Amino acid sequence: MFFGLNGAQLPLIAVVFVLALQIMENPQFVKSRSLGSLLSAVLKPSLVLFAVLFSAASVANASAEEAVARKPNIIVILADDMGYGDLGCQGTVEDVRTPHIDTLAEHGVRFTQAYVTAPQCGPSRAALLSGRYQNRFGFESNEWAYNPGMPRSVSLISERLKEQGDYATGYIGKWGITSKRHSYPPKRGFDESYWGQDGNIYFPDTPSKYNTQMKRGMEPIELDTYSTDAFGREAIDFIERHEDEPFFLLISYITPHEPMEAKESDLERFAHIEDPLRRTTLAMIACMDDNVGNMLELLKEKGLEEDTLIFFLSDNGGYPGNGSLNTPYRGTKSQMLEGGIHVPFLMQWKGQLPEGKVYEEVVSSLDIVPTTLAVAGVEAQPEWQLDGVNLLPYIVGRADGVPHETLFWRYKAWSKKPEQDGWAIRKGEWMLVRNGWAKAAPALYHLADDPEQREDLSRTQPERYDDMLKLWSRWDQGNAVPGSITK
Repeated sequence: MFFGLNGAQLPLIAVVFVLALQIMENPQFVKSRSLGSLLSAVLKPSLVLFAVLFSAASVANASAEEAVARKPNIIVILADDMGYGDLGCQGTVEDVRTPHIDTLAEHGVRFTQAYVTAPQCGPSRAALLSGRYQNRFGFESNEWAYNPGMPRSVSLISERLKEQGDYATGYIGKWGITSKRHSYPPKRGFDESYWGQDGNIYFPDTPSKYNTQMKRGMEPIELDTYSTDAFGREAIDFIERHEDEPFFLLISYITPHEPMEAKESDLERFAHIEDPLRRTTLAMIACMDDNVGNMLELLKEKGLEEDTLIFFLSDNGGYPGNGSLNTPYRGTKSQMLEGGIHVPFLMQWKGQLPEGKVYEEVVSSLDIVPTTLAVAGVEAQPEWQLDGVNLLPYIVGRADGVPHETLFWRYKAWSKKPEQDGWAIRKGEWMLVRNGWAKAAPALYHLADDPEQREDLSRTQPERYDDMLKLWSRWDQGNAVPGSITK
């Protein structure tokens, strides 16, 4: 039986409608006919009308079902060792040019208080992909990516989405969380992947101390062009092939991690920069920006802008060796100061998120997994023990309070020398931090007044110091011994 949008039976509606018209035009119509001839006279035009009504209802129903069924695409763009100041939209550095990435802030949200969970790429990426503090499963520094690597028992966002069965998943670029074959991208929920374990390669013929072997899926391949352009090309190809279904795509650019290599055409754009290192950094970032721009233009051409949630962030802060600038913050990659963990972070979802919003509350890379799951219609389960939150209600003003009252860090050195271990806790506007690599004593900073962390207030705020230290210690009791979870 066919039904209209309100549940009415269309054949019956058609018969009654035609019969009423006949009576209105000729009152003698009913009197002059037997029941059989009356039905015959009404049935043929009714069937024509029914066909029209059914066709219209079918289109309406199909459109409604498609609108309800279409889940949003999610794209995560990850830079490598990019400083807080290395985007034009941040407004803290004058020499950088990132017009395409800047549009994510123009048409979306820019977060001024965004953090990653570690000042180094391996543990930071482990947390981003899992939605859990990497310390929960003992992944402390890059060296743990090799032994034991990312535990199989810790599910990644790609695996959560594949459990739902309706997302195409893709990974492009640097992997960085394990060298173990059992945890390569194809084994961890990614349908398609074009990737390298360490990354850190730009030109195909450049010698490197890193594992720069590129793979498509599980098969080794040769890099055929400048890697940033290759990653951009692969992203375009993935989107074009999956434009008619919801997809999750993580593009992990190497830029601007060492080795410091840029194309001549990009270097020429910054010929006015005297410092050769900074010139190269800016050229590398500009190339990444161009490729992001190509992807954004494709989404526009395909009519996918309002169906796509986009994140952009860096895996940790920059450092002097790659010419990145963490302005206005002090500290660098591998340090627990703001410069090592306070990163650029942008979100865009046209039609869903406010445009040009600057969000000034504390957020974390841990929030990417819960936010992604929420927009994909996946209900996070308590046993998953996610440490982040869904950011959307906070951004649009539907949630009270702030995403995080407190954030924690622990970064144990591979050297196993306690004096090199770092840790930190941020609670509200205050941060208590032990910058391990500097072998410094814990220091207390009021970030609202001292974002550069110049004035240690430990002696003038002893009670606050003790309370925050106790709070961090309680959190640390729930963490694993580094390297102890191997499966």
